[in-house]
Amino acid sequence: MSILEEIFDVEKPVIGMVHLLSLPGSPKYAGGGLQPVLERALTDAKALMEGGVDGIQFENFGDKLFVKGVRPETIAFMTAVICRVKEEVDLPHGVCVLMSGISALCIAKATGGKWIRAPYYTEVYASYVGLVEGEAAEILRKRRDIDASEIRIFADVHIKHAHPLLQRPIEDAAKDAVEMALADAVIVTGKATGSPADVEDVKRVKSILADTPVLVGSGVNVNNIDKYWEYCDGFIVGTSLKIGGLTENPVDIKRVKTFMGRVRELRSR
Repeated sequence: MSILEEIFDVEKPVIGMVHLLSLPGSPKYAGGGLQPVLERALTDAKALMEGGVDGIQFENFGDKLFVKGVRPETIAFMTAVICRVKEEVDLPHGVCVLMSGISALCIAKATGGKWIRAPYYTEVYASYVGLVEGEAAEILRKRRDIDASEIRIFADVHIKHAHPLLQRPIEDAAKDAVEMALADAVIVTGKATGSPADVEDVKRVKSILADTPVLVGSGVNVNNIDKYWEYCDGFIVGTSLKIGGLTENPVDIKRVKTFMGRVRELRSR
């Protein structure tokens, strides 16, 4: 049984994104305490659950511009929000903290999360926040330190919004992420949030990682999921499930149901 089947108990799971509003302490935070953040997170998570997704992933998407050293208030507030949402939403959940996989791991451990998304896991990237170094060695040690071996690491390769300084094929980066850096799964994305991944990238990564789950992590929608289906093991979906297809908007339950209807058709083939 693959790790995705262990977590989701379904073929080719769909993970819906819960993009948190700006948390206290971030540049765009508008006041009002945590209540507005909680209300949006609950509404989005419930819509995703009712629409039929297989899991949800929490991310501090509203905290632009992100910092490389995530501050303690971000960890505290994300933990509080996730604990509250999980009281009403019974789905497996993961955590992505921009930009700290170690923070995500600690939050996941505290909230019962099943995985983390680590955008900068291996290699060095030039990104809009400057140079970012991979966290793999520290994440792996922190996982041991806090007795979190049950939490899986989903690692991005050639992550969106950044360019790897080591210029080499994406499949080589993916192989190192698994064989050298011990990632449990890898994620392939497009160039930006909501941008479709290159299906050839997905194919090449899967060809070299036959026994490791490969997920498509951006730009998947009801009209293009068919072309990825044969070559990957799961999907992380955010933008296309929002009202008007805009990342910042609330989740649109009609879009979720339509998307999951297509997923069920593909699973039944």
